[in-house]
Amino acid sequence: MHLAFAAGDARLQVSELTSLADLLPDHGRQHGLFTRLEALNSHADSTLARATSSAWDSETGLAVTRSGQRSAWAPLPRGPLGALLDRDDLIKQLTRMLDALTALDLPHGDLVVPAIGLDPATMISYGTVNAPRNTATFGFQQTDHIHVSPDEAIDYGSVVTRAADVAAELVARLIADHQAATGLR
Repeated sequence: MHLAFAAGDARLQVSELTSLADLLPDHGRQHGLFTRLEALNSHADSTLARATSSAWDSETGLAVTRSGQRSAWAPLPRGPLGALLDRDDLIKQLTRMLDALTALDLPHGDLVVPAIGLDPATMISYGTVNAPRNTATFGFQQTDHIHVSPDEAIDYGSVVTRAADVAAELVARLIADHQAATGLR
């Protein structure tokens, strides 16, 4: 999940990135992206600040670039034979990410372009997290990644106040693009 702003609207100083790298781990914990006991790595350089989990099987992270782009990522839940794409669960996960990204006390523009993707997009089945199955359905084609075209700028205030609606639209677009790429219906 990425939130990108028009050039210059949200630009940060390199010194701000250094401070931000120290704040991101606690911010991610406060917003449910990281657990309290999870080991985290934080880093800043002249281009970005980020905090990531250290777990080999479940990398989750937060990042802010010098241009002001805010990003969050987490793995999909595990399914019977790979990742499980559960529409409702993914909407909740993206809503939590949007809430965390917009709660950062950073400069922002009036318009933001949200972007979403799946990397890698292989071995993904559809189902529900709360109803595990012993089988999985995959499309007749696999693709390495799915990136929904970030073609729409929306009001930043709407992302703050209607994060669940924004997340639902992004998930609908992601699923439509994934199904078109893999042949799943």
